[in-house]
Amino acid sequence: MDDYLRQLFDDRIVSKENRKKLFQYYYQEFSKAVDVGYSPDLEMYDPAIGHSLKYSMAEFSAFKETSFKKQLEAALTKNGEIVSWGEFKKAAEELNIEYNMRWLKTEYHQTIATANMVEKWKDFEADADLYPNLKFVTVGDARVRELHKVLDGLILPITHDFWKTHVPPLDFGCRCTIEQTDEDASEKIPDLKVKPAFENNAALSGKIFDEIPYINGLSDSEIEETKNNIDDFLKDV
Repeated sequence: MDDYLRQLFDDRIVSKENRKKLFQYYYQEFSKAVDVGYSPDLEMYDPAIGHSLKYSMAEFSAFKETSFKKQLEAALTKNGEIVSWGEFKKAAEELNIEYNMRWLKTEYHQTIATANMVEKWKDFEADADLYPNLKFVTVGDARVRELHKVLDGLILPITHDFWKTHVPPLDFGCRCTIEQTDEDASEKIPDLKVKPAFENNAALSGKIFDEIPYINGLSDSEIEETKNNIDDFLKDV
């Protein structure tokens, strides 16, 4: 990280090699998280799904790195003037804590939870002839989000479109789950709009996040460059 920051401050640019190193750090963390949640050792492991989940996190990692770099670039100046190394480093350390500690930890655990639901979904599909419906279940304590409470106990067929966009976790830190059941399906579906990033069923989409929040604020050229970097950055991982 020191080389990354020093190079940006001194040269006003980060080499592709340093960008690749940071990308690979992110990707390796998320790749491990996918394997924790959806283990390659499972008897019914689907390699194609596993690969797709990991590639989706390669995309996520690439945009996370680009977003981090852009925030650092903004910290190089203040009121139109170049800041000192000390001032830049202070701002960079704050961004490092945010991007590479706090948010990375949250995203890591979210990846595990989402990948684990892929394993459960595969089991649900295998037993769908005996238990054709799924029930949404919250933890039931005071920490459950009000928005998620309205779904508690909802029962719908596994084939219902609802499950394409409302499979937990429905947000960062969501502890809700779904269970297989032969109980009758619910007559009404509560109206709950999920944030776009979590409007997903990873077992069907092959993605951990349906949208990548780090794309927000990037220019078209930055988005295109980031997309072009992914396969190159994945080499030698």
